[in-house]
Amino acid sequence: MTDWRIAQLSPHAPGFWLLLSLLATLALSATLKRTPRSWVQWLWLGHWLLIPYFGLLFGGLSPRLMGLAYFDWSASLSLGAGLIFAVVALLVTVRMTVDLPSPHQSPTEESAPIIRSGAEHPLDAHRPAWQAVLMLIATAGAEQFHWSFLRGGLWEVLLTLPDPPELPAYWAIWIAALVVILTSALRRPAVLQWLLLLVTLVTTSILFFYTHNFWLCWILHSATVLILAPYGLASFGQNSDDRRYKKKPITNMTTNKATDTIPSWRRSRKT
Repeated sequence: MTDWRIAQLSPHAPGFWLLLSLLATLALSATLKRTPRSWVQWLWLGHWLLIPYFGLLFGGLSPRLMGLAYFDWSASLSLGAGLIFAVVALLVTVRMTVDLPSPHQSPTEESAPIIRSGAEHPLDAHRPAWQAVLMLIATAGAEQFHWSFLRGGLWEVLLTLPDPPELPAYWAIWIAALVVILTSALRRPAVLQWLLLLVTLVTTSILFFYTHNFWLCWILHSATVLILAPYGLASFGQNSDDRRYKKKPITNMTTNKATDTIPSWRRSRKT
């Protein structure tokens, strides 16, 4: 058992990359409040993408166990397409019958959910609609890549145990889900953030168990956040509350203070 533990500390073993990912998650979560908001999203995206990428380059991770390659597309599609359709249909029904917070609500409020678990909401930057959608899909793919890394890495760790358990894929998937939940709790997400995270995590975990296909999980992940996001597609930077259409207050040059946007001569005539 001691030899197995020492072997897992090698860059050519999945345990090394899992431990590195855990330490990076703890470091980012601890410094979240002191990190500029514009950096948060990119730091999390880098964490989700770079650690699994280098793990694959060093040979410490298996692309097959991560669901990236070497799977039967016809078999996974025949089962995965039905699961995706059922989940999307259910989510659309929920979205049509449940009132979510207004898209004009400030994203800094406690009740305003964000798409990513700790990353800046990709729809908050007043981008054009197509850029916002692409950013949301890319962010969902990066997080799903991180989740697949946890599943595949833990799966390989369980397979290399001196006495591996039965159904290692099943245990690896749900241990990975537990790790995601515990690490997400460090950021103290709001209730709706928790709801979106749990729905996405459970549905993609079930899909991964039956298909072992990361690409199908990415499709389901993106569809889930697009459907359940309170910021609907019609309001992606296209509403009248956009900052580009707001009148800026007139500044008094002598006092450097903002005054009413209506000139004094018009106010006096009005009164």
